[in-house]
Amino acid sequence: MYSAPITRQNKAAFVILLDHSGSMAEEIAFEGRRTTKAEALAEAVNALIEEIICRSHRERYVGNYFDIAIIGYSGERAESLLGSGFRSIVDVNSMDVSTFNKTIYRTLPSGEKLYSVVERRRWIEPQAEGLTPMGDALRMARRLVASWCRKHPESFPPIVINITDGEATDSSHEEIRTLAESIKACTTNDGNTLLMNIHLAESDHTTAPAITFPTESDRLPVNRHSQLLYDISSTLPEFYNTTISGNNSAQHRAVCYNASLSELVGLLTIGTLSMDQLI
Repeated sequence: MYSAPITRQNKAAFVILLDHSGSMAEEIAFEGRRTTKAEALAEAVNALIEEIICRSHRERYVGNYFDIAIIGYSGERAESLLGSGFRSIVDVNSMDVSTFNKTIYRTLPSGEKLYSVVERRRWIEPQAEGLTPMGDALRMARRLVASWCRKHPESFPPIVINITDGEATDSSHEEIRTLAESIKACTTNDGNTLLMNIHLAESDHTTAPAITFPTESDRLPVNRHSQLLYDISSTLPEFYNTTISGNNSAQHRAVCYNASLSELVGLLTIGTLSMDQLI
């Protein structure tokens, strides 16, 4: 299980759910500057899209190895942010999107600090408004992965990544549990859909510890929300263990609690480790 190679005949799929509620307007520190959670989140997801495109590059073209869907949720409902449903990574690479300049800093072994300015593409724009209709986003994700699994039965199962800084405002905890189970029940011949939840810290001044990919023996914060995220997240396949802990007997849950925005790019990279199986 969870061993199907990613090819152009049997590609992989990612669904990313983004909390765009009003709390994402909070200002934080991110990569050495002040910005909003919404801006940092958009930057992290755009970097992930660039990474997937980079992994798909062959000598003179982008290979059709991945389908991707991005769903934003705020106000009263969720909406697809890359057009309707899944888009192939080839289509995403061809989209006419805005660009921005990003300053990259690095430190030489001598201690000298250098920087360069590079142009980056922006598929996802920052948004922060209204409530947190996470239930609607999970329903949309469930419809997408169920259809995708039927069309791609021999592929590595879809990976769904939900990024949020709060609780759902349109669904009870039990309704969220039911929706999550229905997503994880969508299968290919290689396994069940993987559901990963990343809870963002309320601010960059938080004193609560971050918990990333815990095992059953790790202690979670004593609150209903952290327990809910743990319960609804998938147990990660064994091939994740080397990167997360190096302990091949551990069973890590696909959940991160109280994570900082600065950690988000790394967490998303771990969440898409199936890319390493691309051939």
